[in-house]
Amino acid sequence: MPGNDKYRTLYRTLNEEEAEYVQIISSARGCRVTAGKLYALHRNHNHPQLFEQGEMYVVDDDGKDNYAVLMLCATIMFK
Repeated sequence: MPGNDKYRTLYRTLNEEEAEYVQIISSARGCRVTAGKLYALHRNHNHPQLFEQGEMYVVDDDGKDNYAVLMLCATIMFK
């Protein structure tokens, strides 16, 4: 599990606003994420008129912000 708290428990959620982490089930070609790996979700609040809770993205294996992962890859969200 991510973080330093070894006793933290993650719960599955369908609500994107609550999600803090995402697990990649299957990766699309070119997405640069690893299937089976857990990634922290980040939020970009630069366009509040489009994204009330912030546009979600992950930092991929290349260290770049990846906004397409949630659209292209099969995922499970956790809080």
